[in-house]
Amino acid sequence: MLNLNWNIIWTFVNIIVLFLLLRIFLFKPVMKILDKRADEIKKTIDDADAAKREASELKAKYSEELKAAGTRADAIIKEATDNAKVQREKILDKAKKDADNIIKTAEKQTELDKQQAMKEMRSQIADVALKAAHKAMESGDISENSIGSFLRQVGESDD
Repeated sequence: MLNLNWNIIWTFVNIIVLFLLLRIFLFKPVMKILDKRADEIKKTIDDADAAKREASELKAKYSEELKAAGTRADAIIKEATDNAKVQREKILDKAKKDADNIIKTAEKQTELDKQQAMKEMRSQIADVALKAAHKAMESGDISENSIGSFLRQVGESDD
């Protein structure tokens, strides 16, 4: 017959009860905590991947905007340079025209001054000749010496 040792049976029963108690009170809460922690880690990794993708998209977008801004800046600089060249040419043309006008005005003024000086000189010569003729008529001496001395006297008195 079979002889069973009750100690072995009670040991198995105790092990089974201990296993059930540990499973209910220890393993399930620990597994819940581990599952929760694993979910949090997975969520953190997913968020990091999403942030990384977003950062890559923003980087690409900003790179494109930076290139576009560089292109716009180059266009603005080229336009400003072209405008500056046009303005420089206009200023130079105006300066040349002004200089030409000033030169023409100065030449005209010089010519007018020369003509005025010639008129005054002719007038003075005519006055001197009249005075000489008048003096010669008064004195009755119309010799070359008397006219020459008169012209010398008039020349000294005008200076």
